[in-house]
Amino acid sequence: MAKRYKNPPIVQAVVEIKFPAELSIECRKDEYYEKIRKDFPNILVPVIDRPDPYPLRNYKFETMDKFRMITFSINRFSYHTKRYVDFKEFSTMAIKYSKMFCDLYKISSLKRIGLRYINHINITRQNGLIPIDKYLNFGYKLPESIPSNFDLFQSILLSKFDDAKLRILINSEPTQAGGEIIVLDFDFSYEGELVTDDYADYLNKSHGYTKCVFEDIISSEYKKFMKKGE
Repeated sequence: MAKRYKNPPIVQAVVEIKFPAELSIECRKDEYYEKIRKDFPNILVPVIDRPDPYPLRNYKFETMDKFRMITFSINRFSYHTKRYVDFKEFSTMAIKYSKMFCDLYKISSLKRIGLRYINHINITRQNGLIPIDKYLNFGYKLPESIPSNFDLFQSILLSKFDDAKLRILINSEPTQAGGEIIVLDFDFSYEGELVTDDYADYLNKSHGYTKCVFEDIISSEYKKFMKKGE
């Protein structure tokens, strides 16, 4: 993530803001699209397949290569990238497009700011089992009657950091290519009465916390692999 590893496991980074519903967004979607049309020409219209109100569903706008995406509805906005270079580049783009959005629709207060990093760590089983400690500084303290030999696992942790929260999802799952990965999914968020003008500060603090957790949870052995890129 933060360090310039040659082979980082990150597959997607997302920043999302939620705000009090603004009805003008629904009838003026075209105004924001005109501002981003050159960069995000592909339009993905919400599909009517759920009972929730249509205005709350996100319109999605993709780049031609489908590596970056912007989504928004009357109460939320998000910026996604599947080609993460570093936080400076990512945050610059996220702030640029979200500020453009908030300025256009006069959004001055926020209810939530979330920064999410999704990592896929390719794994190799040993004797048919998943050697968690080879990849992560993470484990389970179990009674002696339960063997610590895992064929699969899934954990969701929710921790508080001062005035913020961090949700961590850790699980093993197969890939479409026939391999297997550990999914390491961080979602760091601030909630409450937030000021739009402080958005960049919240984003920087979110990254600092998440970076620290990532560095602590990745094993030394896997860090060597990320640095070598082999």
